[in-house]
Amino acid sequence: MLRKLMTSVLLLSSGFTQAGLSNLNNDDMQSVVGQGGADLNWTLSLNHKYANDMSLNAISTVDSSGVTTAANYGYACTNNVLCRLAIAPNNHADSSGNKKWLVFKQIQGTLQIDKFSLDGSTILNKDSLPQTAMKLSFYDDKPLKIRNLGFSSLAVETDKTGEAGYLDATTYAKFNSTQDVPAFDKGAETGFMGLNMHGNLHMSGNLKIFSYNCAGTATSRC
Repeated sequence: MLRKLMTSVLLLSSGFTQAGLSNLNNDDMQSVVGQGGADLNWTLSLNHKYANDMSLNAISTVDSSGVTTAANYGYACTNNVLCRLAIAPNNHADSSGNKKWLVFKQIQGTLQIDKFSLDGSTILNKDSLPQTAMKLSFYDDKPLKIRNLGFSSLAVETDKTGEAGYLDATTYAKFNSTQDVPAFDKGAETGFMGLNMHGNLHMSGNLKIFSYNCAGTATSRC
């Protein structure tokens, strides 16, 4: 009897219950506005201490007098052969069919930006209609920090029997097999060019990303 009574009460109460929902047409949807966004930071580290220790948050420190001190971001690779980028352009080979490689040796670098913002924005598209866009904002006082970005040497290596050319670990030791090479090159991996960048890149402005083909109509997805 109690079960029947409870069922009757529930059915009766459901008759008086309604959700305050209504359909929204395209004009209603376009009139809806909101506020939001995110402040982000980003660090990319290759073959540096920061690539292995995620507890490190900053690549430089500033003391109370405003003096900036660079942290330890030096090259830290356990095996130089593993810190390379090798490209075989168009599968080029020598007269014997051995593939040649363009090898960037001892690649390293740390890039860090302390703050940039991700937000939404509105633009006028190609049909002069309002259209939503993703906006990235960069700030002049939050530069992109570049620390030891580059490579030690660039070389053209050729495959050998049983060994890929990009694995060649030859270093400078002797000149004409008898004389020591200068101290600057001694022990360094063979190659003919190196690159190293160190500094700050200041940026200020917005980058808006949107679909060019979006018509802004009810049937198109932007």
